[in-house]
Amino acid sequence: MQATAPAAAAPVTIRVDLERVDRLINAVGELVIQQAMLAQRVTESGLTRSSDIGLGLEDLELLTREIQDSVMAIRAQPVKSVFQRMPRLVREAAEATGKKVKLVTSGEDTEVDKTVIERLSDPITHMLRNAIDHGLEGPEERLAAGKPAEGTVRLAALHRSGRIVIEISDDGKGINRPRVKGIAVERGLIAEDAILSDDEIDNLIFLPGFSTATEVSDLSGRGVGMDVVRRSIQSLGGRISISSVPGRGSTFTLSLPLTLAVLDGMVVGAGEQTLVAPLAAIVESLTPNEADIHYVGGVDPVLRFREAFVPLVDVAQVMGFRDDPTALKGGVVMIVETESGQRAALLVDAIHGQRQVVIKSLESNYRHVEGVAAATILGDGRVALILDIDALVTAKRSRTPSRSDLQMAS
Repeated sequence: MQATAPAAAAPVTIRVDLERVDRLINAVGELVIQQAMLAQRVTESGLTRSSDIGLGLEDLELLTREIQDSVMAIRAQPVKSVFQRMPRLVREAAEATGKKVKLVTSGEDTEVDKTVIERLSDPITHMLRNAIDHGLEGPEERLAAGKPAEGTVRLAALHRSGRIVIEISDDGKGINRPRVKGIAVERGLIAEDAILSDDEIDNLIFLPGFSTATEVSDLSGRGVGMDVVRRSIQSLGGRISISSVPGRGSTFTLSLPLTLAVLDGMVVGAGEQTLVAPLAAIVESLTPNEADIHYVGGVDPVLRFREAFVPLVDVAQVMGFRDDPTALKGGVVMIVETESGQRAALLVDAIHGQRQVVIKSLESNYRHVEGVAAATILGDGRVALILDIDALVTAKRSRTPSRSDLQMAS
């Protein structure tokens, strides 16, 4: 007689109050800070990594990281719980507008912190309604444009550069930029003679008080504008961007931190200040040659990097730590990549090393400081600002060099 294999044991679970998990996460955060302080004191005492204390410290670092990863995994949940609510919402919106709509989802098993998931539902709901109400054409208009009568809305989640990215896209008519600009002028949001790029026009929809709705409806008249969506995402340490092609559709991209507790960062010095750059955004670091630095129009510096030019951002100067532009002749450059895939060169005075840091929220007075995402406590007890890479690059790109400008720079 052949013995049957025992059935696989069902996973055993227990219910734990979320407040207890949060207290545990806070305790792990303090453990990370204390471990960093201990490492700093060992370094200052002149002990080497090969000493017994140094080896013990390395073991402590590994154990701290393992504990931190395990604790953060407790709060991680798949976005499936949010995505599963959306098919019904899309059906109702399609019926209300008389449009044919197909929803395509992907990445439902992508995990993110529970706090982030709980606050994602409303922004995603609003943007899906917005895509159906304003983005997709009616069946007749789509057929006349050579498109299928049924429009497609896509909802996708993925991990990218240490963050979670959620994309809401449609294959509709795209943003009507002349109309958007006209509405902004009518409402006094911009001057009538303002000269704006396509991206700047697209971003007008995020201004408070902006709406393209000509009448109040169940979809458009809910009192929630895209400015509220943006504030909701920013409150989670994230950002929202839009790209649109007339006649082909629009894509909204939400980028959010995987966790609101810890960060792998590179500690750098800039203008006598100590800062932390998110490690996930850094491609590589190098010491630039003076011959590789060029100027667009004699003002805007760019760096020649692998047969291409990238904007050169003097971090200390942009953040107001230093006024002297001649400092571009020295320092170290970090090549970074923004969430939209654009590259830039961040110039700092020195790179001090890689650290895992605990994210500390800023007081309300400092939450909107350009280029600053949060703060942390270093091993020596000093407070360091955590850089917002995208905001830094955007601040420098108030004038984006054109292709002809870059050719002139060479």
